[in-house]
Amino acid sequence: MSDKKYLDYEHLVTFSDTNSYGNVYFSKYIDLQGTVREKFLYDNLPGIVEELNSGNFFVTEFAHIDYKNEAILFDTIVVRMTIIDLSRTRIEFQFDYFNKKTNVLLAQGKQAVVWVNAQHRPALMPDELYDKVVGYFGEG
Repeated sequence: MSDKKYLDYEHLVTFSDTNSYGNVYFSKYIDLQGTVREKFLYDNLPGIVEELNSGNFFVTEFAHIDYKNEAILFDTIVVRMTIIDLSRTRIEFQFDYFNKKTNVLLAQGKQAVVWVNAQHRPALMPDELYDKVVGYFGEG
């Protein structure tokens, strides 16, 4: 593990997360990226709803996952999110997925989001948002 600051999120695998073979369906890992990212916003930026209601929001530029090992029903997946690049308009995240019980690396992913205005054009993130990201994770 690196010295970077990160946010850990735990997810218990349920039947709705698995495919017919009993392992976690590949798209769940992408879902978890959004969940962890949004949990950070919810926990750290109570004013984010006003920004979103005014038409400003994040657009996903890309999302990627490299699968390493399987997770199965009732495993607990720890998703570790950190920032690898940050500007006033864009955030690139890294996600590492671990089995909580065995600490086996399940997957690694990246995702970049761009802050856009109501006209869907890249815009500067609100100062409060940018400052919270820098304060929590550092500058990437």
